[in-house]
Amino acid sequence: MFRNLKTTLYHGTISEIVTVDVSAGRSKKDFGKGFYMAVTKKQAMGMMHKKYRESIRRNANRKNCSFQERLYEIELDTQILDTLNIKLFQDADIEWLDFVLMCRNKGGMPHNYDMVIGATADDDTALCLKVYEEGAYGEKGSDQAKHI
Repeated sequence: MFRNLKTTLYHGTISEIVTVDVSAGRSKKDFGKGFYMAVTKKQAMGMMHKKYRESIRRNANRKNCSFQERLYEIELDTQILDTLNIKLFQDADIEWLDFVLMCRNKGGMPHNYDMVIGATADDDTALCLKVYEEGAYGEKGSDQAKHI
């Protein structure tokens, strides 16, 4: 089913990762709480640099704070993919929008998928989602608001 799925994925962070722990993730993310991976090194490195800058900014007044950028390369076991409950979004369409909004609003892990594949919101998209949530495009949940 997922023959075209890349088997090498990347994760950029400032944390040392010994084992993947999906419960350690932040709650109200695009696909729910989990371990997020990128299909390109460039995307993972961008996230790594962003996390590094945020951590330096947040801890500017603390002494002895040392952060290290880390890029992980993760090989998927292709034999396991057929046993997983996977949700695939080909496009950031209305179904994707509803799913992302549900995950962001409910927090935690509001679905039963083992893996969700699709676009995640960049800063511009996140701003649009926030404005949508505030009703700027019309009544939240309405077709009018979703199709602007």
